[in-house]
Amino acid sequence: MLLVKDLRDSYIEFFKSKQHRHIHSSSLVPKDDPTLLFTTAGMVQFKPMFAGTIPLEYTRATSIQKCLRTSDLENVGRTKRHCTFFEMLGNFSFGDYFKKEAIEYAWEYSTVVLRLPKDRIWVSVFENDDEAFNIWNKTVGVPAERIVRLGKADNFWGPAGDSGACGPCSELYIDKGPQLGCGKPDCKPGCDCERYMEYWNIVFNQYFQDTDGRQTPLPQTGIDTGMGLERLATIVQDVESIFQTNELKQLVDFVCRELNVKYEGNNIPAVNAMVEHARSLTFAMTDGAYPSNEGRGYVLRRILRRALRFGRMLGMKEPFVYRMVDEVVAIYGSYYPEIVSSAKNVKNVLEGEERRFLETLEKGIDRLDEIFAALSKNGSGKISGHDAFLLYDTYGFPAEMTSEMAMEKGFSVDMEEFSAEMEKQRERGKQSWKGADNAFESAMTELAKIGSGTVFTGYAETETAATVAALSDGRQVIDALKEGMKGYVVLDKTAFYAESGGQSGDTGEIVFGDGAVFVVEDTKKSSKTFVHHGYVKKGTIRKNEPVSARIDIVRRSLIKGNHSATHLLQAALRQVLGDHVKQAGSFVDADRLRFDFSHFEAMSVEQIDRVEQIVNTKIWENLAVSAKEMKIEEALKTGAMAEFGEKYGEVVRVVSMGEFSREFCGGTHVDNTGKIGVFKILKESSPGAGMRRIEGVTLKGVADRYSSLESIVSALAAEFNAPEKDIVARIKDLAAENKSLQKEIQKAKSANLASNLDTMIAEAEEIAGIKIIAQTFDGASADDLRVLADTVRNKVQSSVVIFASSCDGKASLLVAATRPAVDKGADAGAVIKKIAPIVGGGGGGRKDLAQAGGKDPSKMKDAVAEGVTVFKGIIK
Repeated sequence: MLLVKDLRDSYIEFFKSKQHRHIHSSSLVPKDDPTLLFTTAGMVQFKPMFAGTIPLEYTRATSIQKCLRTSDLENVGRTKRHCTFFEMLGNFSFGDYFKKEAIEYAWEYSTVVLRLPKDRIWVSVFENDDEAFNIWNKTVGVPAERIVRLGKADNFWGPAGDSGACGPCSELYIDKGPQLGCGKPDCKPGCDCERYMEYWNIVFNQYFQDTDGRQTPLPQTGIDTGMGLERLATIVQDVESIFQTNELKQLVDFVCRELNVKYEGNNIPAVNAMVEHARSLTFAMTDGAYPSNEGRGYVLRRILRRALRFGRMLGMKEPFVYRMVDEVVAIYGSYYPEIVSSAKNVKNVLEGEERRFLETLEKGIDRLDEIFAALSKNGSGKISGHDAFLLYDTYGFPAEMTSEMAMEKGFSVDMEEFSAEMEKQRERGKQSWKGADNAFESAMTELAKIGSGTVFTGYAETETAATVAALSDGRQVIDALKEGMKGYVVLDKTAFYAESGGQSGDTGEIVFGDGAVFVVEDTKKSSKTFVHHGYVKKGTIRKNEPVSARIDIVRRSLIKGNHSATHLLQAALRQVLGDHVKQAGSFVDADRLRFDFSHFEAMSVEQIDRVEQIVNTKIWENLAVSAKEMKIEEALKTGAMAEFGEKYGEVVRVVSMGEFSREFCGGTHVDNTGKIGVFKILKESSPGAGMRRIEGVTLKGVADRYSSLESIVSALAAEFNAPEKDIVARIKDLAAENKSLQKEIQKAKSANLASNLDTMIAEAEEIAGIKIIAQTFDGASADDLRVLADTVRNKVQSSVVIFASSCDGKASLLVAATRPAVDKGADAGAVIKKIAPIVGGGGGGRKDLAQAGGKDPSKMKDAVAEGVTVFKGIIK
């Protein structure tokens, strides 16, 4: 039996024998593609090559691409073939071969290498693609009755994202036998039954589709194929489900063994979902995406919480998904080594996420069961958007999870109302990944095509003689820019570094022979073309004219110092914190540096000091800094670290700082670490789950900070009329005095709250011998309410309390009951659940004491009044 590993190896070797270059998988987090949250297909990293916006280093490629899709999330685990993470086998042609060769390669690999029975392979083509039909029928020899013509919904693919290459496609299916079919005499590919499994899609890229849906012919045709490794494995290994293929089955066996459950009945979809989701999370988090409330982080949080819900169905009470990471690494680590070094961090983040959600999962499901019961009683088939929102806001239930659970019970969710509630609560949905202005992007694309790649001379030069290759005013490509106009300039070569890898773009001037000057305010990259952003300071600049491109030397020097410091910083972090640390983003400009890295907890003061000390020591050792281009395989053997999110070709640039740091990097650097001067960490924080961020300064940043602190110290010395050495002691004395005063204020405040206590008790309503003491306050904290409630209960043995207070723009609610009141039916927890939504919040507690918070203090009196009504109804 061919194992999954064998399929990976055989596919790559087959296409290498057909002169395809093997390109390694890109990250699941797409670089420079704001139209996608995740890499969804093998062709994503090749989009610029299909669009013709970059020079081609090769015209044939093959890859095994990590992909993540959630369009069918609710089906994962329930069906035999759906998954969110999958590996896509692909072969690609960029203006090289087209339909005939692509079809022949697919047939040869299927029937010769894999030895799939020819009489069980069916083919589909686009409804009017006679060329593809004839190649399959007349050239390859597939009988016409096993070739199916399908419409655009089935056999026209692309683009990946909201723009890019697309075209008609042809798909290969395996006939799994009539026993899995629908029984209809005309059953064939395109039918919804399980008989025919599509395993290979060949896309004939002929068009470019823009964001408005317009399609124009590509400058060159191309081939984009995709074959799901998991589906292929089910065919080759002759198993019914992807979860029975050899690698995923190891995870299935692990879950069953560790949770002591059998793989049968209702356990099957639950085990499948946990297995699939643990694998997805491991790979996605390794590539720098972490669970959160926005964008791709929200997608991962949905996946994790869905896994936990299924785990609960298997009896799981404690965090478990994080324990599956080691098993995923054991299975996939040899082919994807990046998941090995990140495992510790991924596990720590997952465990924390699991613990937080498991604390509310049971309560949320109890609340959902109450909603289901009420719907069944009143005959309604739909959960209100308001209820779905409360499940999300109070218990962390993603709306999609509520919808899926409702569907299992035969209900639906009012998603329109849910969206309205979300909009009222906060403005979400403004994801930062959405694309920029279409006109501007189109202009940049056109400039890139005209420029067709810029020669960068900035490693050795600060001024370069060049020629203007293209101009744009930001809307369209033009031939001239006049004085005062903002615009964009492309040169055939430049010393200006274009923003990339976290290093900000250079500024400076482009000077023309007649004295015209274009001020460069930023430099960015579109594919491999450098685009200078700025304005015409003097004269008129025109296409094809010779120029002198001069960068701001001082600014470049400061940027180089900060950039080189980030390399030393990463090496120092790995030395102090461990080898799991790797870059998750960075930014360097002239004034400061920012470095994001994978780590699961805040650094201690001692660790921060140690890292800073190591970096400064390496600076003062005057380490030589060198850059060398080498083949990627050779570079990896040297232990060089790769930059986050970058895609690399066959040849890479490796920057070394003595023997201490070695990284892939295309940026500019000092030639000796001594030129960094000194390094100071300003702040250590967390930009998101599983990541830490260090902000720091060198050179000018250190000087500016010293000057600022000196001004502050001088001002404090003057304010307190004290020498600099006594300032700290003086501030401590004032802080102690302030603390003492605050205690006195709190005492007075508590006395004031209690001053009207007897009046409140005397005026309270009484039901069945139980006094209902209800009151609203202004400025009382939740602790104040609790103390006051305890005082009331001590004074009145048969009583219930409903207190509300407005403090710092929020509402606090407290409901309490004495033992005699509880014996007569009082339930503080039940009351708080009823009244908390009135102030826009939620909470809970015991029968004798419950608290809640809310965001709308204007409704406090309504909430208290409702609490009185509820108590009147339950006290007997």
